[in-house]
Formats: sequence, C-alpha cells, structure tokens
Amino acid sequence: MGAALILTAVLALVTYLLVRSGELKIWHVLLVGVLGIYLDRIGWADPVVYGVTWLVQGLTHTT
Repeated sequence: MGAALILTAVLALVTYLLVRSGELKIWHVLLVGVLGIYLDRIGWADPVVYGVTWLVQGLTHTT
C-alpha cells in the first residue's frame, strides 16, 4: 500500500508539472482519469496494477 501511495504521488507530481509546462493539456489528464475509472469498473485495473508492480519490483530489485 505504501509503494502505491508513493507511485501515485510521483505520477500526480509529474502530471502537474507537465500541465504547468504546457506539454500536457487539462483535457488529456481528465481523459486519462476517466479511462482509469472505467478500467476499474470493468475489472481491468487489477492486471494493470499487477503489471506496474511487477515492473517496479523488477527495476528496483537489489539482490
């Protein structure tokens, strides 16, 4: 849960900075947010979360 919160905060910060710089429009952010809501409603959010978790763990594996 802690890693998901940190990742969410980082993604929110990056999104904010992109919107502020003009590289990303507000409607892009809203569209992606709506997509995330619908992915969660149809049950596709879990595979996405598992995929991101696998990727982050693979990139930060230190053994």
